[in-house]
Amino acid sequence: MRRTLKFKEITFLTLFFAISSFYLHAQKPLTLKECINYSNTNNSNIKIAGYDVTISQKKVNEQIGTMLPQIDASGTYTDNLKLGTTVLPGELMGQPGTQVPVTMGTKHNLSGSVQLTQKIFDPTFGIALNAAKISKQLSEQTLKKTSEQTAYNISVTYYQTLVIEKQMNSLRATLAASEKLLESAGLKHKNGMAKKVDVDKIRVSYNNIKSQLQQSELSYNQSLNTLKYQMGMPVDSSIVLSDTVLDINFQTIEVQPDSFSVDNHIDYQLQKTNLSVYKMDKKRNVAGYLPSLSFNANYGYSAMRDEFDFTKSGGNWYPSSSIGITLKVPIFDGLQRNAKISQSKLNIEKSMESIRLTEQSIKVELSNSEIQYRNAVDNIRNEKDNLDLAENVYKNTQLEYQQGAGSSLDLVQAESSYRESLNNYYNKLLNLYIAKINLEQSKGTLMNYINNLN
Repeated sequence: MRRTLKFKEITFLTLFFAISSFYLHAQKPLTLKECINYSNTNNSNIKIAGYDVTISQKKVNEQIGTMLPQIDASGTYTDNLKLGTTVLPGELMGQPGTQVPVTMGTKHNLSGSVQLTQKIFDPTFGIALNAAKISKQLSEQTLKKTSEQTAYNISVTYYQTLVIEKQMNSLRATLAASEKLLESAGLKHKNGMAKKVDVDKIRVSYNNIKSQLQQSELSYNQSLNTLKYQMGMPVDSSIVLSDTVLDINFQTIEVQPDSFSVDNHIDYQLQKTNLSVYKMDKKRNVAGYLPSLSFNANYGYSAMRDEFDFTKSGGNWYPSSSIGITLKVPIFDGLQRNAKISQSKLNIEKSMESIRLTEQSIKVELSNSEIQYRNAVDNIRNEKDNLDLAENVYKNTQLEYQQGAGSSLDLVQAESSYRESLNNYYNKLLNLYIAKINLEQSKGTLMNYINNLN
């Protein structure tokens, strides 16, 4: 009995620690890199793009299979409900000068055969195989673009959520300080040391902070739900974010000039691959003018019965076999192929123009992103100085008011100015991180940047 209880205690403790470990793991703060790694296996858009890659590989295998031997088996059963009648000359039947109707054939006919076809020369095979491989490359690049776009969306939402959280924490601290001032003002008014209008001014300011905090909490929950959706995580899941990425030294942030190649950009790679697809399409249409050669072989058996007794032994089965070579030479198709070749040429020209347009667009986007990033760095430095100044003014005004040397109007104005500076600072902070993400995406190095984050 004691041994049974001991076993139950051990089992309970094991389950308890396992559940506790799972809960703690679930509450572990997630870094940006961990959120993106989670999306790589759970985001539906990435999954769909991954399926397309697998499908494209199957299409390559399908194209290879067209050059392998094709073997087909077929069987035919016929029940002649009423046999056909033909007329023979009477001379054959000993009745000269007449025509004799004769019923020919058997009621039940059964035949089966196996046919083999093997392509010997098909000018379109190699081209079609290369086209299938290029299509696979296109689907792989699409997967890469989908993953990169998902990482971009997650990064922006992740930073937005963290900034809102930081803003909430600052508002909570401000609200707590305002609540203490409100209590202090209420006591002064009770003791006749302050006017009711002074208390009302502080109460209005307190209510404004409280309302702003409630709005920030709502925005935080909405942003967190958006992040879960982008990650492919159930909305009702519990998630905590790590804010270590916000601990940066703005003095060290500078745009580092480095070598930039448009070939690193996924949009440019997709355009180049599309051009290859159109070139292959043109080659396939041109190869359609060439002849094709194939080998075929057939072997089968057939039987004819007046009664359905094919399963009985002793009946005759008649074999047949054949081999042959088929040569197909295109002669005239109503100029259809010529029209297709013309279309391919135009698609190539259009694709080349799209490549030039994409290249210029990427360069302009990069230049604008660098400008926006430098501007964001300058703005955050200025806003940080303004925030420090507004915070000092607010604290000094609080102290003066508590000592009776300052007015409630000065206190409310200082508090309002501090909250405005706080709001501006966090907006500029979010702009900074978005500008950094945009810059890395413009250079085609977004994934490298994310993978190098701590």
